[in-house]
Amino acid sequence: MARNDNQSSEQSASVRETVESVWIAVVLAFVLRAFVLEAFVIPTGSMAPRLMGQHWQFDCPACKYHYAFGIPQAPGSPSPNIALPLPPSGRRGKDGGAPAICPNCGHQHRFGQEFAYGGDRVLVLKYLYRFGEPRPWDVVVFKNPQDNEQNYIKRLIGLPGQMIEIVHGDVFVRDGKDFNNDGVIDKKDFADPRAEKECPWHILQKKSPRTQQVMWQVIFDNDYQPDQVVWQKRTGKEWKSPWQPHSGPDIWEMRHGGRVFAFDGSEATSELRFANSTKADRERFCPVYAYNQSSQYRGKGYDSNVDVCYDLKLSFMFAPKKDSNARVGMRISSFSDHFRVWVSMDGNCTLEHGLADKDGNVRWDKKPWGSCQLDRPATGRAYELSLTHVDRQVTLWVDGQAVLSSTEDQYYAGRERIIRDAAAGAPTPTVSILASGGPAELWHISLMRDVYYTCLRIADDKPGRATTGNPFVLRKFNNKPDTDEFFVLGDNSPASQDSRLWDHHAPSLRPGYRDGTVPRYNMIGRAFFVYWPGGFRLPMLKRLPIVPNVGRMRLIR
Repeated sequence: MARNDNQSSEQSASVRETVESVWIAVVLAFVLRAFVLEAFVIPTGSMAPRLMGQHWQFDCPACKYHYAFGIPQAPGSPSPNIALPLPPSGRRGKDGGAPAICPNCGHQHRFGQEFAYGGDRVLVLKYLYRFGEPRPWDVVVFKNPQDNEQNYIKRLIGLPGQMIEIVHGDVFVRDGKDFNNDGVIDKKDFADPRAEKECPWHILQKKSPRTQQVMWQVIFDNDYQPDQVVWQKRTGKEWKSPWQPHSGPDIWEMRHGGRVFAFDGSEATSELRFANSTKADRERFCPVYAYNQSSQYRGKGYDSNVDVCYDLKLSFMFAPKKDSNARVGMRISSFSDHFRVWVSMDGNCTLEHGLADKDGNVRWDKKPWGSCQLDRPATGRAYELSLTHVDRQVTLWVDGQAVLSSTEDQYYAGRERIIRDAAAGAPTPTVSILASGGPAELWHISLMRDVYYTCLRIADDKPGRATTGNPFVLRKFNNKPDTDEFFVLGDNSPASQDSRLWDHHAPSLRPGYRDGTVPRYNMIGRAFFVYWPGGFRLPMLKRLPIVPNVGRMRLIR
């Protein structure tokens, strides 16, 4: 009898411990959700293609490049039911569909009813900014000031006490001071004569290479070569690579279906140039997104004559042949400035600069901007080379390490000069690959561009905030820090409703709120992880994307 009583007591204790453990887990979950961590669903495509709202996913029928195409949705309309096949809307084609355009090769994919994917689900560190100040380029979640209920996700650009202005896709800032000692940094302080000298303009650079890495977007990845049959069926023409011989001996051979460039060797320098002579070539460098409907670019201040992105990344693997004295070079341009780097088999690297005249002829400086000597590469090994021009800095990268960079003295990020040059027109960038000496092969050639922030307009007679010619001041309150003002932008700049365009606000916001800003009290936290990207669908359950896409789970930069 005693033994049975003991067993009963042990079972009761075990059940009690289990129940207590469950309750503790539940309580901890609520505590974590309330004070530490919370999950959010991305509602729109304003941060595409890095973070996506409801969208379709395609593998291009021609080149197999994978990309997303956003579901058009009118403001205030109910969310579409992604469990049902959705017909495209927007611009109508002959077959009644709006084409999705591949960002890599430009193939127009017309589709009928397709199953869609929900928005990315992200984890947000709440109250992080109670212990440390937000930093530029953070991806933040906040209460939408237009209704004070919906949660928005954008990239943080402007901080309290700054004047900001978008100039040709980049962001320029001035850090203010409280010159009149009234406890707030505002427009009056920037009007003080001392601000001209003590609060100069400077370009907002991305200090973290990881942040920059996630903001690159494809112009053309040479590994994704279009299928000739598919391409000819759509266009009636043969696919032609955008990389074509331009000067010097034409001794390049395209191998492995055009994916590998083989240089046979020559004492004279041979140049391959990325296409830049036609309107279609120029559009490759414009801030146009495969994610967007064409209607999202109309009537908002986007100008294809001016909005040409010069923040570029040209990269490839350099594989010289055995005992070769090969030398390879890369060239990119920004307005009239041209930049060229050389990497030789003896480890010598140089960075050169030149200026183009009105006829496009480039006069290269006699003295390089920089040079360095690397360890001589091992024979038979390939090296990853990249040339970047981003935020008015030029950098040569070898195997992921920056080995040469322009200095501010050499390449000054002059706001006034950029405004003047842009007003005169933005020429299509020059991008080239050069080689001389012994034979070599180039693999994995790709050309990318940075996010380009456009100067959209609120109305025909009303420019967007912080756009060129309309700088915007964010107030900083020394005694009321909870009302400090922030400025946010979406990476999908032409289609993002953000601080540039907000023209009304919720009456529930505190008195003194200004349209276009995010007050500190509306900040929720920093997004840091995509834990549930658009899921896969099983053949027998196509209506439900229930299989997690583990390969696209990622940290948010």
